Amino acid sequence: IVTIEDPIEYLYNDNKAIVSQREIGLDVPNFEDALTYLMRQDPDVVFVGEMRDAKTVTAGMRAAETGHMVMGTMHSSNASQAVHRLLDLFPTNERELVRQALATSIRAIVSQVLLPSIREGSDRIPAVEVLLATPPVRKLISEGREGDLPSVIRASQREGMQDLTENLCRLVQEGWIDPKDAYKYAPNAEELKMALKGIRTTAEGIL
Repeated sequence: IVTIEDPIEYLYNDNKAIVSQREIGLDVPNFEDALTYLMRQDPDVVFVGEMRDAKTVTAGMRAAETGHMVMGTMHSSNASQAVHRLLDLFPTNERELVRQALATSIRAIVSQVLLPSIREGSDRIPAVEVLLATPPVRKLISEGREGDLPSVIRASQREGMQDLTENLCRLVQEGWIDPKDAYKYAPNAEELKMALKGIRTTAEGIL
């Protein structure tokens, strides 16, 4: 496992795998060059501290297309927004090609928001949204229909996906977070309000 970080915040000890950590500016000049160098070492897993520009994303997808597990981070409000943010890093004339490459190589998107916890002994707790690259998800991304991804997430919880609004609702009901914080970070405050009342929305309508 090789990590590329800016800066290194935690040091990992080898246990079930050999972990090699590289720091931008100290071990490697930038994320793009680091990914290029790493492919010659043939790592099993690569973790990129931040997908901050088109060159880094391109290098990451190229590594994924050659059979490497690549994990990266970027700032976004939810899983579907992460797809928009990633594509927006590229010029308009390149986005269609990037879209097809992303639809082929993506495995999952995990989006989290750290919220203050109201339970004693716990300072913060994550609210998490999970998007898995099922065939319908890959199809929506390749066709440019990212706006439909939230509906797929809500309808695919049995497959392991998790909706951010549903997770916020559960954290409120279990007494982990204040409802005010849940509404602040909810993608749709009205949907959260309905969920807290036991009313669920799906792609087909209201349950």
